[in-house]
This record gives sequence, C-alpha cells and structure tokens, in this order.
Amino acid sequence: MNKENNTSISICILRLSAIGDITHIIPIVSTLQKYYKKCDITWIIGKTEYQLVKTLDNINYIVIDKNKTLDSIIGMHKYLKEQKFDVVFHMQKSLRSKILGRIIDGKINVTFNDINTNNNHVLDNFFAFLEKINIQKKELNWQTNKILTNDNDFINKNNLNDLSPFVTINPFTSERINNYREWDYDNYGTIAEYLFNEYSIKTVFIGKTSEERKNSFKKYIKVSSKTLNLINRTSLGEMLNVLKMSKFYIGPDSGTLHMANMLALPIIGLYATSNPKRTGPYSNLEYTVDKYEKAILKFSKKSIENTKWGERVRDKGAMKLILLDDVKLMIKKILIT
Repeated sequence: MNKENNTSISICILRLSAIGDITHIIPIVSTLQKYYKKCDITWIIGKTEYQLVKTLDNINYIVIDKNKTLDSIIGMHKYLKEQKFDVVFHMQKSLRSKILGRIIDGKINVTFNDINTNNNHVLDNFFAFLEKINIQKKELNWQTNKILTNDNDFINKNNLNDLSPFVTINPFTSERINNYREWDYDNYGTIAEYLFNEYSIKTVFIGKTSEERKNSFKKYIKVSSKTLNLINRTSLGEMLNVLKMSKFYIGPDSGTLHMANMLALPIIGLYATSNPKRTGPYSNLEYTVDKYEKAILKFSKKSIENTKWGERVRDKGAMKLILLDDVKLMIKKILIT
C-alpha cells in the first residue's frame, strides 16, 4: 500500500479527448492527488472535454481548441517554454497529441510504448502509467461531488422531477468511418414502450449527434408523455444531471455510457463490435449485453483466442446480434433485484 508522499512534484497529463477517456483520467488525477500531498498537475485537454472536468480542484488546465490547432500550439509553446515538469504522461496517440507532446519538457516521459496494454481495460492502461513512478494503489474516485451541480433551472424547465422514474438512453456513438457501434434506432422506440407498459418507467433520450442522425432517430420515437427527447439539447453538465436522476442507463459504447459509470448507475451496455472487457463500463459489466465473441466468430471468422486485444468488428450487421429480448432480460434483472 502506498503512503502519502510529502514530496513536491509537477506532473503534466496530455489527454485531449474523447469524453469516455476523459472520465478515465479523473481517477488518475484522484490517485496522484491522494499519493502526493504537494502535487502540481497540469492537464492538456480539448475544449469540449474541458467543460466536463473544469470544476475539479487544484488542476492547471491548458485547453486546446481542435479547430484552431496552430493557434493552440503557439499559445501552449509560449505558456510552457520555460517550464520543465518532473513527469509527463503522454496518454494519447493521435498526430495532434504527438505534435503537442514535443512542446512539453519533462524529466521523466511516459508513453504508451513504456507500458503493458495487453488484455487491459482502457482505464487500467492509464493506471499503468502511474506504475512507472511507483504508484501501485488505485484511487477509484471520479470526484462527482466536484463535477455535479444541481441545475434546478434546467431540471424545472424540462419537468424532470415530474417525469420520474425514468431511464436514460443515448443511442448514438461518435461519427467515424466504419464505426458500427450503434444499435438499430427503431429498437429504442420498442424498448421505451416496453419500459412504460411493463414497469411504468418513462424514457429520456440524450446525446450529441448530427442533425441528420437526430432526425433519422426521431422517426422511430413516438412523441408522448412517456418520453422526453433532449438530444442535442444539453451541455455535458446538464447531461450529467439527467443521468444522476435516472434509474439506470441503456446505450452502446459512448462517452455518455462512461459518464453514467462515474455515477455508479446500473448500465445496460450494448456491445458487439468492441470488447466490453476493454471499453465497457469499468467494474460495472453485470448488465452488459456482450455479443463481441459471437460477432468475432461470425464476421471475422476467427475465435476469440486468436483475436488481437482491442480488435474491432467492422461490419454493420454485428450489432443486430443484440436482440430486444437480450435488453429486456437485463431490464428485468435490474428492476427485480
């Protein structure tokens, strides 16, 4: 067990995005602050993601606007040109991060090349960075008391108290090429009806997506007192408030799922194209619908034993392996236990 260390240390964390990975960095920060009483942390982070964690205590943020990368690089260089950190954690592999990483001067630099990422959850990979400075104990603290604010205006405007009890669903994942993580939209309309008819529970839909996908999704959801559509209508803070009020959460692999996990909500994660043991809700897989191994066998034509850790299934048919009855079974497990 690690004892608290009175040594003064300066640490820079380079992790710009995405929302899910930003939630994973919070326990890393908590662990550093627990172990080092005098810990000066600088976090280089994306502009959007900063909105989620900006109220955390004792962190110096350097906020990068991805739409103005060159300006961000120049500003960061001016800010850091005479600063040398004791430790720099290069926790992102993107080209933008590599460019930014060259500006940061550290006595000790730790990259993904320095750690073992085999068969680990993404969060455990981040904790492996800390092992390089002899921190072994994990502080699984998402500091939600610092991040959450009771936004009564938002809650009252949307009548969320009157809507209770409700379940929150984000049907969307990030828009990338060959990113086949989304369940068919019409399934969510069926699940919303099932929740109300079987359990008298309403549904709130949240998430951020393009107007095209939002409009496509709306075709499958009946407008009624049983549902509330907040898609593209919340900030990250407001989204966290909705999640806090939820009985549980349903959705594919997304940043919102990991935000729900911060709040220790029961989560019905929908996984077929990615391995939930790597990217699922951390230590919260009890209600996950896991069709990954079946998808690997069907679409990649190999066994799970012969599959590279973290490999994705790149077939739009994979998520169809998740059946409505699979989700209904998990709903029953949550509500009856």
